[in-house]
Amino acid sequence: MRINRNDLYDLLSSDNGPFVTMIVNNPTDLKEIQHTKITFKNLMKEAKDRLTKMFPELNHETYLSKFEIYGDDNSFWLNSKGRSTALIGNMDQVETFQLSEDYTNQVSVSRQPNVLPIIQELQMKFEYLLIALNQTSFELYRGNGYELQKVRLDEDAPKTLKQALGDNELVGGEVTFRGASSHGGDVAVAYHGHNEKSQEVTNDQVNYYQMVDQYVTTNFAHPEGLMTIVFALPENQAKFRQLSKNQNLSHHLKIEESPSGLGINQLEDKMRPVAHRWFEQIMDVQKQRYETAKDKNKATSDMRELVRCAVAGQIDTLFVRNDTTVVGMIDEEGKLDTKSAKALDNNLINDVVDKTMQSAGRVVLLDTEDMPTDKVAAGILRY
Repeated sequence: MRINRNDLYDLLSSDNGPFVTMIVNNPTDLKEIQHTKITFKNLMKEAKDRLTKMFPELNHETYLSKFEIYGDDNSFWLNSKGRSTALIGNMDQVETFQLSEDYTNQVSVSRQPNVLPIIQELQMKFEYLLIALNQTSFELYRGNGYELQKVRLDEDAPKTLKQALGDNELVGGEVTFRGASSHGGDVAVAYHGHNEKSQEVTNDQVNYYQMVDQYVTTNFAHPEGLMTIVFALPENQAKFRQLSKNQNLSHHLKIEESPSGLGINQLEDKMRPVAHRWFEQIMDVQKQRYETAKDKNKATSDMRELVRCAVAGQIDTLFVRNDTTVVGMIDEEGKLDTKSAKALDNNLINDVVDKTMQSAGRVVLLDTEDMPTDKVAAGILRY
């Protein structure tokens, strides 16, 4: 299943642990199926060993039987839409989530589910409209992260310049064109007049781009509040942006190339660096927030202090370094335990994340070079 925030909160609100969390990279074709199944079985063995050590009172066979059904299910792995799959389960059920990135194949066992990969997936939940714009035509796509889905346009949409403008000409006046809105409105458009041919071509392109902009803005960008990104040659970008009335048009995110002849897979590849730029901009804002909070003594990177603040519901934003493991656990009384057998096999980061999100705090995963401090975790505090 694709992930949304409700799925994440449902997992965190369950107190029927312990949880087994597996992350397995999906096979790219039938040839890799056997390798994936072997990887899965090895992770199952590791999960059983950890359950036996950490929770000897459990019926491990019953516990893991809900995972076993996936091990030999070729269709499950072949039909997986992401690059990897997260399987998170307890005694009652197993939930599966498709992730858009590759991960190290891994398994963890703890009182709380390992939701860090899911947080990272939601962190990259980047929804937008992509206009693939040529000089005389356009296509529209809905984007979510790197994935694109082509929008089926209405019959009256200005799909091409010829379709939109036809062979109409002006003799010292204007005509109106009906159809740039699927809501029944009329759109006034100035068609080309008796000028030099090059000027006529320029005028036609401007008029056409006005229609494209109004169609996308009226029917998609504004009603849905979606950021709009333009994929077009620099000269076409410039003309389109000069006349656009779309308040959601991104000024910083764009692709200055021709989309002509590109299939959806190629378009998705072109969107990857754009999505990363968006994420970097968001992270820059978050790091500036941390510096401002630190100046006001409302930030900390001390792990013991983070535990205390997480238990108290005091963390507004928690920054966590990717692939971080810290030995320890928050016990049932809300105290830090670093010595018990369960604590020695537990990742304290998962507990801090869990407490932070239960109090509606935000969790941000970052690479080492992007962290606001040189520590493995840091937090902006509410008070």
